Amino acid sequence: MKQFLLLISLFLFTHFATAQVHFGIGGGGSAGVGDISPFSSAGYSAYVELSYDFNENMVAVLSGQVNGFIALPLDVSLAQAWYQIPVMAIGRYYILPKDGESMFKPFVQGGLGGVKSYYLKADPLNPSGDPQLIDDFWSFGYKVGVGVGLSIFNVQLNYLNSGKYHEYTLGSMDITVGLLF
Repeated sequence: MKQFLLLISLFLFTHFATAQVHFGIGGGGSAGVGDISPFSSAGYSAYVELSYDFNENMVAVLSGQVNGFIALPLDVSLAQAWYQIPVMAIGRYYILPKDGESMFKPFVQGGLGGVKSYYLKADPLNPSGDPQLIDDFWSFGYKVGVGVGLSIFNVQLNYLNSGKYHEYTLGSMDITVGLLF
């Protein structure tokens, strides 16, 4: 019995010793798409991710992100802002094997998860003051994207669909540059 447990432990240890876990951070630009696009022409995006390599092509990613949008040019009549915080489980497929000789590693990805959205609007009686929180809510969302790994750098272009707010479709396009450790 001891030999069997030792054999199982050795097998599990060698499997986990070859597994690769990575941590990534990054940021870039973002713009609202869908019905919120007139009110969200410019923004930012920042993310953190934890990933696990199943093999040289397949990677599972747990990602947290923040997107913030405002309308440009700043028009008091359109003075509102959106913040979205998607938390996603993502599958990433590297088209070229990650363990190959090339530093250029293109990938496609898709994910599902929850999106916390915040809707803020300027007070019409005090347009120069801080915007007021109108609503915050959770919704189901999905993300699809393409990207490329270049050594420790990670460049991504993603589309996020974060459901609806009343009759309005919410979404974003973002391009980010990050580091993957």
